Amino acid sequence: MRTEVKNRLVMSHALVSARKEVASPDVYGWVWITPLSDGTFKVSTVEVPKHLVDEDICFFEDDIVRTHIGTVADISEAEALVVGVGVDPEDLNVPWHNDFPL
Repeated sequence: MRTEVKNRLVMSHALVSARKEVASPDVYGWVWITPLSDGTFKVSTVEVPKHLVDEDICFFEDDIVRTHIGTVADISEAEALVVGVGVDPEDLNVPWHNDFPL
């Protein structure tokens, strides 16, 4: 994981994300890490139907598939979870660099 990404998580307490491969050709997927108030890091995936993103249609919670991967105490553990879903931790970045749906 790049230093600026670690700094964003630890110093700014802001989330990072990266695109991930998905099983269906009809959805986009991301993995994301968000720092929690207790100092741990939550790692999850999210999938959104492509047509909603591509056509810039507002979507809601019911349109999103979220999967909680784990909550860990250390950034290195979060990196391992990211690798476990098939994403290189070097790909993690600020959400607007990978169109993460905030």
